[in-house]
Amino acid sequence: MSNLEIKTVKTGRDRMQFIKMPWAVYKNDPHWVPPIIFDQKSFINPKKGVFFEHGSARLFLALRDGKPVGRISAHINHMHDEIYNDGKGFFGFFECENDQETADILFKSAEEYLTAEKRKSVEGPMSFGIYDEIGLLIDGFDTDPYVLNVHNPAYYRTLVENAGYRKSVDWYAYRGATNQKVDDRMYRLKGRVMKQPGLTIRKINPKENFDRDAAIIKHIFGKAWDKNWGHVPLTDSEFNRIAKELTTLVVPDLSFIAEIDGRAIGFALSIYDANVAVKKINGRLFPFGFIKLLLNLKKTDRFRHILMGILEEYRYRGIEIAFYVNIAEQAYKLGFSEIEMSLIVENNDSMRNSLKHLPVEIYKTYRIYIKEL
Repeated sequence: MSNLEIKTVKTGRDRMQFIKMPWAVYKNDPHWVPPIIFDQKSFINPKKGVFFEHGSARLFLALRDGKPVGRISAHINHMHDEIYNDGKGFFGFFECENDQETADILFKSAEEYLTAEKRKSVEGPMSFGIYDEIGLLIDGFDTDPYVLNVHNPAYYRTLVENAGYRKSVDWYAYRGATNQKVDDRMYRLKGRVMKQPGLTIRKINPKENFDRDAAIIKHIFGKAWDKNWGHVPLTDSEFNRIAKELTTLVVPDLSFIAEIDGRAIGFALSIYDANVAVKKINGRLFPFGFIKLLLNLKKTDRFRHILMGILEEYRYRGIEIAFYVNIAEQAYKLGFSEIEMSLIVENNDSMRNSLKHLPVEIYKTYRIYIKEL
């Protein structure tokens, strides 16, 4: 019998083992995109990670004969507690060999920690928060994930459900072709929308007035998403971290801010699918990975429409249609062939209904699970 044990991550060396553990799981998976090791080191470090300003976590490694074969985090988000007061704890960063015993010891360790912290249930995967990498991929395993979305083996679903977890909510990724001209009917709809008094739409350019536009996006995002499933406002540190990551990824011609009489009331943000470039550096920015990343970043013909927000009092005026038409028109001109629109929670009926008018379809589903403690 092999020796299976669990270890709590405490040192920098432990954290590096935690970060590098997935390479063994995905060594034969052509669709996996390695994380950037440098970024992960800061993100999970309690002394540096932005999550730890308002949360606490414990990381666990499963070892078989001394070799890492699984990992998980158990964490508590105090901002979530303030908003929902539902006693939830969370798990994330779940990776595991195809072995139920290994999965069970990981979940048991996470659950015991959360129980000791008086949590009533555990939900995940969220690594760490709702606007970080979330969900377990349960269909759509035959294509690469887009940037900032996850990929995992199909057997993870069995491991998680056999450990006693049930569905909490699903999130969808939509995909469509963009190498076709916009339907004339969509142009006519946009034309009517743009006749609203004082309405203008301008491009976002991260090289110009970045701080101004970032502040606009943060304000609208916080207001427009406050009723979304599981929403927890981003702290300044969290937003700044995300903004810094996205600055080099934003496609200016596919990102817009809508204004009425000079007041910003909505935005649409699209980014290059950096995963095409990230795969080529195998998670290592140094010594030459950063150069390779920059050289390949904008060669992709795929982009992700990652965020859209419209202030509540300006919804149902068709502004999202104007955004969609602008994105489709410009994507065609720029030579992009594919768009992913993600992630969209299953109960966001208004967004999902608007997507029915576009040539996109659900091709990946990411599930968040829950278990009572």
